[in-house]
Amino acid sequence: MLENEAEQPENLNINTNILENETTQDPKLRQCIEEWLKQSYTMNDFLQVTQLINSKDLYQDHHGVIGLRKILSVDYPPIQSVIDANLVPLLISFMKREDHPHLQLEAAWALTNVASGSSHQTQTIIDKGGIPLFVKLLKSKFPEVAEQAIWAIGNISGDCASYRDMIIKEKAIEPLINIILYSNKKNNVKHGTWALSNIVRSKPNPNIKLVESTIPCFSKIVKEETDPEVLSDALWSLSYLTDEDSKTIQKFIDTGVIPSIVRHLSQSIISILIPTIRILGNVVTGSDDQTNVVLESKPLDKFFELLNHEKKAVRKEVLWALSNIAAGNADQIAQIITNMDYVKKLVELCKTDLNEIKREASWVLSNATNKGYHQHLYDLVKFGILELFVALLDSTDVKTISISLEAIKNLLKCGDNHYVQEGENTFLVMLESLGGVAKIEGLQTHSNNDVYKKALEILETYFDLEDPL
Repeated sequence: MLENEAEQPENLNINTNILENETTQDPKLRQCIEEWLKQSYTMNDFLQVTQLINSKDLYQDHHGVIGLRKILSVDYPPIQSVIDANLVPLLISFMKREDHPHLQLEAAWALTNVASGSSHQTQTIIDKGGIPLFVKLLKSKFPEVAEQAIWAIGNISGDCASYRDMIIKEKAIEPLINIILYSNKKNNVKHGTWALSNIVRSKPNPNIKLVESTIPCFSKIVKEETDPEVLSDALWSLSYLTDEDSKTIQKFIDTGVIPSIVRHLSQSIISILIPTIRILGNVVTGSDDQTNVVLESKPLDKFFELLNHEKKAVRKEVLWALSNIAAGNADQIAQIITNMDYVKKLVELCKTDLNEIKREASWVLSNATNKGYHQHLYDLVKFGILELFVALLDSTDVKTISISLEAIKNLLKCGDNHYVQEGENTFLVMLESLGGVAKIEGLQTHSNNDVYKKALEILETYFDLEDPL
């Protein structure tokens, strides 16, 4: 994944078409430009470059802006010096020179480096009307000019939400999408994806209605792209775009990209794997039909394989996705809890992993107890799931205790409805034999109000106890 803000390399192959355009008007100009491009410039040349840019002579303007762009193309560019010399308005005026595309290119390039600075420095470009100009240059017939506009828009939109909103308002999204979908230059596709990703991913999230048109574009990239950085940017963008309501999720599903997303579960690159899992986790928060679309692509084996991943973040993302599936209908829950290898893995994580992972794993199993088929829940209890939740009541993690109490309550309700022998709830008898009732009684004095209430609810429901407080 590329950084939100980026500077370009100093060297870029200038398309001869741009120079030929200059030649048709002034044959000598191309020769001069080619010579200036070969020269090196440092901060020692800054005063001379400033004078050239202020000359109001076309030749000297070209010479000066080439020098300035090279001075700025370093690790720590002298951005403030450029601003203090009042060069930004002149560079903006050069960007308007459609009759001299090479001058446009160099000015846009210099301003792109200025836009990689602080928000205060970027504001100087915005104040002079830079955003509408950069958006206009996205449509330039010269790919190099469009590429500079892409870089600038990517840097500016990654700076802050207010700048991003200005870019959206100036309708930058459509030309960026066109570049990504139709450009024959790989760099423009790569950097266009990065810039569009910055627009989508800035916090706070933009209004989904303003950016949902990007969903088919990013989905197409996921289906076809092999470049890891491009793929990562597209997947992260989709992870933000799918963190919405079921209507937006459906627009994503309608692109037909789910099977491709599931295939990316086999990726070893973390910056690809994490957003892939998160996208699927987002989709399964939707309707049952939307969850079924994911399950039809058979992600579960890969999910459970990833629960062995060395990275905690990967295991946590997978468990979150599984907990959303386990919060679905009984048929969806059955796909998890009728596979005993899956259940064994979840139990193992509840017992042996980090507290954070124990909590997430217990959430999967607890969710399953809410709507799972009673015969499947009976099998879970036979396997030892009630014993597991009783043991988790000793956890130091308050959320894990609360989740475990919820599961115990669900199982006792299932026992009441389906497993009563000689007038007694089979699961309640088992809970007492495991020492669970004593533990729940002890939780009535727990400092956490949610734990206290859940413990009290179980005791009052099944033992007619009064609140000791």
